[in-house]
Amino acid sequence: MKTSSHIFLLFLLAVWGFSCSNFFEVDSKAYLDIEDNRLNNPNDSVYSVFGLLSGMQDIGPVCVLLGELQADLMDLTPNADLDLREINEHRVSAGNPYLKATAFYRIINDCNYMIQHMDTLVGDNALLQDYAAAVAIRAWTYLQMSKIYGSVPYFEHCIVDTEEALTADFPKKTQAELLPLLIAQLQDILHVERPFRRMNSIRVGKMIPGNEFLLGECYLWLNDYENAALWYKRAIEKDNYSFVCDDNLFITYEDDGNYSMSWYQIFENSEFARTYENNASVFYDNLYGKPNSLRSLFFAEDGANKIKPSSAIIEDWLAQAIGSTNLELKKLGDRRGFGNAWKADSEAPDNTIWPLINKFASDSVEMNIVIERAAMYHLRYAEAINRTGRPGLALQMINRGPRPLYLNDSTLVKRKELAGKPEVVNFDHSAYATSMGIRGRVDLEPYTFNADLPTLEDSVLFVEDKILQEAALELAFEGHRWFDLVRVAGRRDDPAAFVADVVGRKFEAGNNPLFPFEASADKATVKAAIEAADFFLPLPE
Repeated sequence: MKTSSHIFLLFLLAVWGFSCSNFFEVDSKAYLDIEDNRLNNPNDSVYSVFGLLSGMQDIGPVCVLLGELQADLMDLTPNADLDLREINEHRVSAGNPYLKATAFYRIINDCNYMIQHMDTLVGDNALLQDYAAAVAIRAWTYLQMSKIYGSVPYFEHCIVDTEEALTADFPKKTQAELLPLLIAQLQDILHVERPFRRMNSIRVGKMIPGNEFLLGECYLWLNDYENAALWYKRAIEKDNYSFVCDDNLFITYEDDGNYSMSWYQIFENSEFARTYENNASVFYDNLYGKPNSLRSLFFAEDGANKIKPSSAIIEDWLAQAIGSTNLELKKLGDRRGFGNAWKADSEAPDNTIWPLINKFASDSVEMNIVIERAAMYHLRYAEAINRTGRPGLALQMINRGPRPLYLNDSTLVKRKELAGKPEVVNFDHSAYATSMGIRGRVDLEPYTFNADLPTLEDSVLFVEDKILQEAALELAFEGHRWFDLVRVAGRRDDPAAFVADVVGRKFEAGNNPLFPFEASADKATVKAAIEAADFFLPLPE
């Protein structure tokens, strides 16, 4: 019976994603006994966490594609297949492989197993960090599913019986029902640090979404703006994320004055990027583990890329007023730095040159998928605080940062926006002392209020549009744009028309002679499809 149990559990682990092969290599003999299913020693705990991280490697590219290709920043080349074209044109069929939710539920089931069976009291709470990691990864996975599918089946126990897996009919929960459950679970682990152990010199904690960030996300999607702003602000301050740079658009870190890096290096797997910019990422390794599958779509070796930046985002980049007149600094679109943005398509008869999505297109480095980084915290905080009736403060977070020089200027930030100085608007923290803001640290001109905004509501809408625009420039192709549009659209009078107008831009031919790309689909047809459909994709049965 014991042998059969081992075989059955190994089958389940393979199905659910507990496999820790490649990057998360483990001892193949260290499998669990289903008759003694407590996770009560560090080996069991480590292998289980690595299984969750392996699952995140699988769903990371799907989250990016569904979060970008449905929106306006990412577009297709003629090399793209039907599955990608369906997503791009909002006509996804039931059999489209990108709709499959199996990999998401593997992670959730693995997390349920750990949460249900891990002994957090053993060895002076030695396994508590891994338990908390499972709670956080489960919350992050469910959050991604809710953004993609809307209502999703919810369960908290681990399915270990094949009959239950085939016949279970779990109730679906809407975002309004699901997110409060996740918030309560995250609140219970706030006191627990993420794991400190390392894998290939990378701290495992940097592979796990942060609790403060997750709480901010959940509250923002619930339109609880005060709490959302509070938790994003706490995320900024917890790791002292600040924005500074030198005159050459190089980020310079004051506590290590001899080190600076250009903006695009945020996405490379360096210790400085992990320390100063990125709080959590899905890590890949082209030598020791799973490669990032996005690279084959964005940076094909033969030049036959399937996905490219849209002409809309490139034109937006070229339109930015930047201190430098060097066009090369603007060309890159998705990273504010240097490098080659073009690649020839050797199979095209005219040797077509496509702009690259550089965040996943390095020749020498396996690029990671960044889950959360400092700029995102600032943008999300600005979005939330703006909706509390503080548009001046929100705009300042984007422009030049919340330094006293700007906060004390009543022409920029009205006194009542800072009245009382509760935690949510108190900036007496070192993270803000030298902050230059999202636009300031890359030498972009600040946004200014229009003179014809008669009401506070008009100002809030104006700033929200600017935040959405800045998020497109700063976070392009990282997997957020579609979800940002959907979230903001929910606050507008005609959500479907709002989204359709924004997305429709990418189906117009480029207006700049440097980028004469044809539209990849008919604009009117796609806009009509968006207006007629739900914002969420159908969850396969």
